[in-house]
This record gives sequence, structure tokens and C-alpha cells, in this order.
Amino acid sequence: STIGTYLDGVNDWHAAIATTWRRIIRQALPDGGTVALMIWGDPALYDSSLRIAERLLIAGMQVQIHMVPGLTSFQLLTAAHCIPLNTLGGAVMITTGRNLRDEGWPEGCETMVVMLDGGCAFQTLEAADYNIWWGAYLGMDNQILMSGALADCGNQIIAKRAQARQEHGWIMDIYLLRKRNTET
Repeated sequence: STIGTYLDGVNDWHAAIATTWRRIIRQALPDGGTVALMIWGDPALYDSSLRIAERLLIAGMQVQIHMVPGLTSFQLLTAAHCIPLNTLGGAVMITTGRNLRDEGWPEGCETMVVMLDGGCAFQTLEAADYNIWWGAYLGMDNQILMSGALADCGNQIIAKRAQARQEHGWIMDIYLLRKRNTET
């Protein structure tokens, strides 16, 4: 199955990262000590750092995990655009680009936050029905913001995203989609 293949790939990736963390920690602190890892965003949301750290425990390392929550990328996005996350009484879904592409827009959802979307899955939607607020490099000096009717700026976002990725060698972006004509 597609989801099985995806999860197998993620599992292998996490195992490789845990092995690297274990090796580096043992090299840096052969007699034990304290390690701190700064994780971009909030490790509790669409981040596997806690799952990878748990693998260190499973592998027999004496690890005490302490997490200090950070700002989520969708908090930075909504703050940068000066918009609320939800509409009045409306449901919000936080998901991945893969889920939007594979499952579409869910019934009853007015607002969707899409993360981890290298393929701009908003292209699968009927553009005239949605507004988009997009941001890349949020909170950084090179922050980029675009917003408007998806039909008007979807292609501009795709082009700007490709240009920024080419220019910087990487991109971290997120977007919020909202059905048009809903009360904010």
C-alpha cells in the first residue's frame, strides 16, 4: 500500500537519524552528560524529534527527555499575515500536503493549515473556492509572504517557492487555506 510504503520509508529515516544521534552523543560525551537539541518549531506537531529521541531509550541509552514547546509555524504564519487561525465557530484541520492531495478537502472544514508540502497540493483544489495565506522562512530576515484568492496567486506562489528554493538551497514553508465567503 502507498501509506505502508510511506511509513516504512519514514521508519527507516528515523532509524538512521537515531543511529546518528547515538553516535554523535557518545562521541561528544563518552562519560555521560547533558545534551540539548534545538528543534525548529514545536516538536509536538508534525515533527519526529520526540519519536527519534524515544528510539534512543529503546536502544538502551539512559536518556531523560524534556521538551520546551516552541512556536509553531502556523502561529508564525497567522501572526505574519495578521489573521486568526479559525473562522467564528469554524473547524480547522492541520494536515500535510500528501493528505490534501490524496484525501481532498474534508466535509465541514472551513480552514486548513498545510505543512510539509513540497508539491503545492493546493493545485488539486477548485481554486475559485479558496483564499490562501502562504509563508516561507517565517520569522527570518528572508521571510516571504503572499496571500489572496487562490485562483489569483496560486501560480505566483509556485513560482516564488521555486525561486526561493533555488536561491537559498532549501525552503521551509506553510500555508493556510480558507473557504471563500466564510465569516472570520
